Amino acid sequence: GENLTIADLREIDQGLCEVLEFMETAAKDVFEESIFESFSTYLSDNTLVDLKANGRTTPVNYEDRSEFIRLALQNRFKESAIQMNAIRKGLTQLVPEPLLINVTWQELENWVSGKPTVDVDLLKRHTTYSGKNLTETSPKITWFWEVLHELSEKDKLRFVKFCWGQERLPANDEEFRRTQTRFMVKDTVNESHKDGALPKADTCFFNLELPNYSSRSILKERLLIAINTDCDSMNAENPLNMDPNDAALRQDDPSFSDY
Repeated sequence: GENLTIADLREIDQGLCEVLEFMETAAKDVFEESIFESFSTYLSDNTLVDLKANGRTTPVNYEDRSEFIRLALQNRFKESAIQMNAIRKGLTQLVPEPLLINVTWQELENWVSGKPTVDVDLLKRHTTYSGKNLTETSPKITWFWEVLHELSEKDKLRFVKFCWGQERLPANDEEFRRTQTRFMVKDTVNESHKDGALPKADTCFFNLELPNYSSRSILKERLLIAINTDCDSMNAENPLNMDPNDAALRQDDPSFSDY
């Protein structure tokens, strides 16, 4: 387990955190000109609470600012104690408490949801291939894995969601085996469209139908179009904006510059 810090409070009350940090670092003359707080604070539901006896009528002076900061953080951290205890009670029905208190929130997140990044090598180890003479060493499969390694983290997540309906893979080899998860790359059924065809996904089965493209660059282009067209829904409800002048679409996605 980990102790709560001001960084945790920042997620729900940026304004208070800025005030507390200013109070902690301000020079005395600046503090006295700028801060007019009393020993009270507002909770998330806008309830005003005293931080000590008669807090609402007790001004915060420069000399006791550290006490105010400590008490404000303490009260904000404990305001959700009932809810947190309920969550803990539920979790300990599944995870033994001695184990739960010895892991970080990041480790617990990985256990529950998988890693927030895509480990391409891990995925490759749990991939099978379906098609005439289609193997890991087939040219288009080699291109496919090279392209997947090159994608931005954002697009790797989009790729997994396009193929599977969710962004996160099992955390490790053991989780792949425990959940009997495998990814399959299949030959395309219809060869008539050639380089104009897009990859297709059997989302429920974690399958990707990959056309036989004539080059690695075309494979990358068509894969990016596919995952950016239909990774947010299974029905292409959010179509891709193909306007090359739309900077907002591509400002955080350097991979679009390749084509």
